[in-house]
Amino acid sequence: MIVFFFQLAVNLMEFWILLLLMQYICAAHISLIRRNVVISSVIYLCLAALDVLLLPDNMNFLISTPVSIMIAVLLFSRKKGGDLLRFFPALAIYFVLTMVPEAILAQIMPAFRFMIPVSVYEVSLIGLVTDIALFIILIFLRYFFMKYQFTLHFRMREIIGCIALLFFAFMDVALIAWVYHRDFKPLKHYAYLTLFVGAFLCSVIYYFYGLFASRVQIYRQRLSRSETEYLQVQLDALQDVKENEEQVKKMRHDLNSHLAVIKSLCEEKNYEEVRKYTEQLNHDTTFSGGKILTGSHISDMIVNSKMKICEEHDITFTFEGSLTNIKNMTGPDICGLLSNAYNNAIEACLPQKSAYIHTKVNTSRNYTVIQITNSVEKKITIRGNRIPTTKGDKKAHGYGIEIMQQIAKKYNGSCSLHSTDAEFEVKIVLLT
Repeated sequence: MIVFFFQLAVNLMEFWILLLLMQYICAAHISLIRRNVVISSVIYLCLAALDVLLLPDNMNFLISTPVSIMIAVLLFSRKKGGDLLRFFPALAIYFVLTMVPEAILAQIMPAFRFMIPVSVYEVSLIGLVTDIALFIILIFLRYFFMKYQFTLHFRMREIIGCIALLFFAFMDVALIAWVYHRDFKPLKHYAYLTLFVGAFLCSVIYYFYGLFASRVQIYRQRLSRSETEYLQVQLDALQDVKENEEQVKKMRHDLNSHLAVIKSLCEEKNYEEVRKYTEQLNHDTTFSGGKILTGSHISDMIVNSKMKICEEHDITFTFEGSLTNIKNMTGPDICGLLSNAYNNAIEACLPQKSAYIHTKVNTSRNYTVIQITNSVEKKITIRGNRIPTTKGDKKAHGYGIEIMQQIAKKYNGSCSLHSTDAEFEVKIVLLT
């Protein structure tokens, strides 16, 4: 019984490794919240027990793992059919990082290939160590990605690349075995060995370096877009200030003329014309900028610039509350938070008639809650607190919500999404 539970624990760890790899390869389509992991593990344990009861000893656990992965994908993935095919690249990465190094070490250092007898199997100590190490690394990566709201998307090119890497790794193992079965001189033997082992290590390092380098590039592009948006907001604000100054200069220049006209109308006791004239004068001299004061200079610039866009497209824009408590936030962070929220809302409102964007801010002693609500034509699909982008360039788009969630997380807050048939709401909670 102890042997059975040991074997079950080893295979359950392998199942968790494959499940985590599936989440990364499937572009985080699979929701691995704690409840889903528990359900998947229970399904796996039930299938593993059936394996033991129904299959021969040498077939135990060989069916339960792939079937459990497929059931987890069908239950918890947003793209069920397509993600089922991604089990094979996940298996490829698992083999490259565990079985291939084990096979290479078995050829190079056979004396260290210590086997642990388990039932009719023998579990390699090296394989067990590599499984545990990979599992710890994947858990750390999951914690890291969740903390910084970072998603590791595997594109089709990278999926094909990991399968190609597996074939290359198996060829490399075959070549190393060939070296050990040939009677080469020591110098030639070690030269071949260094070449083939080095080729394997370089290919693995190059593949994963390319994987993470592309993500760093996307992350930098996101930051660059946020900073560009922030600079554009500042430029627009300066332009508004310049326009208002020009308007004030014109008012001062025409003030004496206006006063003379009003004086003449008063002398004629034509008070109705005085009223009409002053109303028209008031309308003509209303400033175009600075209509909303939020309590934060940066927020004023952003809110008023977005309100100006809404006015140009006949979108009703309202703002209620104060943002005085977010002074501890940096300018680019405020811009990244509000601009992305308003840009998404404006984009959703453009094709609508009688569209609106309402902002309500509630403050307490420790928290600031920003609720931005916009009208929608139909209910927006939300999966895993994210919205699947409908734009063609998925690499460049679809990061607005992710940027907002990352900024909110930075200030010990959250960014959540809610949708009904008529409205879409972004709720941002910040510790202030």
